[in-house]
Amino acid sequence: MQKAKRGGDHLTRSFRKSRRASKNESLVSGRFLGDSDQGVRSGLSNRPISYLSKSVASITLYNGDTILFSCSGIAMERQGCHLTRFLTSASLVRALNGTNEDHDDLKIQVRHEGNEVYMGVMSDFDLDRNFAVVNVHAFLDIQVGSFQHALKILPHGEILVVIGRSVSGEIIAKNVKFDGDSRVSEDDEDLDCKISEAWEGGPLVSVDGKVVGMNLFLTTRRAVFLPWGTILKHLEVHGNFLNQEKLDLDSMGYPKLPSSMLGASMILVNTFEETFGDIKGEGVWRKFSKRASNINRNVVALASFNGEKRFFACTGFFIEWNGSTIILTSASLVRNSGDENKIVENLRIEVLLNSQCREGTLQHYSLHYNVALVSVKNYRALRPSNTLFWWNKSFKVAAIGRCFKSGALMATSGDLVCWTGTLDCDFLATSTCKITKAGIGGPLVSLDGDVIGMNFYDKRIGTPFLGLNEIYEILASFETKSKPGEIGTDSDPSGAPFWKMDLDDKTKLNRWPVPMPRWCSPNYADEDKSDDDELFDPKYGRVRYGYRKGKKVMLC
Repeated sequence: MQKAKRGGDHLTRSFRKSRRASKNESLVSGRFLGDSDQGVRSGLSNRPISYLSKSVASITLYNGDTILFSCSGIAMERQGCHLTRFLTSASLVRALNGTNEDHDDLKIQVRHEGNEVYMGVMSDFDLDRNFAVVNVHAFLDIQVGSFQHALKILPHGEILVVIGRSVSGEIIAKNVKFDGDSRVSEDDEDLDCKISEAWEGGPLVSVDGKVVGMNLFLTTRRAVFLPWGTILKHLEVHGNFLNQEKLDLDSMGYPKLPSSMLGASMILVNTFEETFGDIKGEGVWRKFSKRASNINRNVVALASFNGEKRFFACTGFFIEWNGSTIILTSASLVRNSGDENKIVENLRIEVLLNSQCREGTLQHYSLHYNVALVSVKNYRALRPSNTLFWWNKSFKVAAIGRCFKSGALMATSGDLVCWTGTLDCDFLATSTCKITKAGIGGPLVSLDGDVIGMNFYDKRIGTPFLGLNEIYEILASFETKSKPGEIGTDSDPSGAPFWKMDLDDKTKLNRWPVPMPRWCSPNYADEDKSDDDELFDPKYGRVRYGYRKGKKVMLC
């Protein structure tokens, strides 16, 4: 049995303090109509009810199994198939900041329909303007886009519907009337009469299903909310409600900032140009033995292009396979970001070999294990990478990467650890090396330059990698194919949807999420990149919580 803790008093005080710090906010309210639970479904048609129920989630802060605070959230954006973002009330942040040292097992859980529960991450928030954004790093069967039909002008005199989702996953609703007496004064007695927090962060909608605002809280007599026009203004300023997927792309494959926001202070994050560690000749490179001198020749940068626009960029390295020299890299180079079970056909691949660029050809790939082979016509590496199939946790290792645009060769060192990371694949190991997207597909090596495995990307916990034993078992399956392509699709004799190693019991393809390039506020970007305050839990293999500026915050 989960125990609930009421936090209404201190949350109300926090709300008042926040509102005094931002007096220009037009907070408004609607009055309940008698028995406000009656007539809700008759007021809303079945289609808006179904649509909105797919958009609203319950967001709950736990300490272990104890509920500290619970509210609702509205699905506002999906990035590819691996990230869903929810808009909610900043009361969630206040509840989080109000926790004490006795709360050592904090977590945010997001519940949609049914019994499925997902871990949430506090992404962005603005206490003065009373909103927060929670990320879920998983695919949710949820409806995104309610705000595209939002009302910027408040519908005076109309009956509205307040919607939320309880911690049990049940949709809840109340009828309110928005009339002329709608302003919220500082000394209003209603502010001290809050009812269930589950309503906070949910949408206030018109009877035809259009979003009017976000609930801040409900009192015994009325619903206090933030109008959608106010929300939109501040989210655009902070860059939290840019529909990144619908923005035009430049030649580098990055979203163009809309002309209406050119004056805003925004920066582009999650690019392929972000470097890591030390550039060749500095720092870590001085720790390599002479045997590692061939790294410079064997590590390459690759980029795929859809027409004239770059699609993806990563690192690869030459290996010996099937009697030839070929580049081993990540299948993210060609994976369709909208459907991770497919590749983008007819991509042009370019390979940066030190200072020259050559055409590459995709030979084989496995989307399940995120492995691909790319050949370069009329080119043979003089000495492919040395390999090391057996290693132990005492090894000092280094992750290597090369930037496609600049050609910079980068390395960062670390240790092998027992954390499992957050990716689906059960055969991954992890190092404490911290790379950027540019290092995806690059080698993890010993300080003698011997390759131990291939690196992938986990923004929150070290660098996961696939060891050479597993890689060469996967590559052996490529040899059975009669023509280039993915193993397990066009020529697998068993007709299986994808090939698996013997000890792999997965029934669905592994997912390999990579954060998409996006525009955001510099303040949020700095927090997003901060590594110093991350606490890694060896037991769970993930970041759990940490401290920023003296306050405890959720990191995952």
